Amino acid sequence: MTLVALAVASVLFWLFGPGGSAPEAPVNVSELPYVDGTLVEVAPPKLVLRPFRPQDGRDELEFTIREQDKRHFDVAHLRSHSSVGLPTRLFYIEQSGRLYAVYKQDAPANSSRESGS
Repeated sequence: MTLVALAVASVLFWLFGPGGSAPEAPVNVSELPYVDGTLVEVAPPKLVLRPFRPQDGRDELEFTIREQDKRHFDVAHLRSHSSVGLPTRLFYIEQSGRLYAVYKQDAPANSSRESGS
């Protein structure tokens, strides 16, 4: 029983404990559109977000993390958000109908009412 408790505590610490420094935001992040929601799939370079409010009639949005933007994402942190449904804000660009995630922030608790896109 003690081993199980220790294993659970270790996993929780790994998911939610202090990590390294947070990835640095791109210089122009405040100028980018964003959407708030919950991550339902984290399989880099693919991210699937369920927005709090449908976007263009869609209940799920698929984003791609481009090679040049990988340094702005902590995959373990993304997975922890996905596993417990924590609100997530994705800043993105859209090119030729595709969505590219550029940066992720923890979304404000009341973000289900607003979106920056």
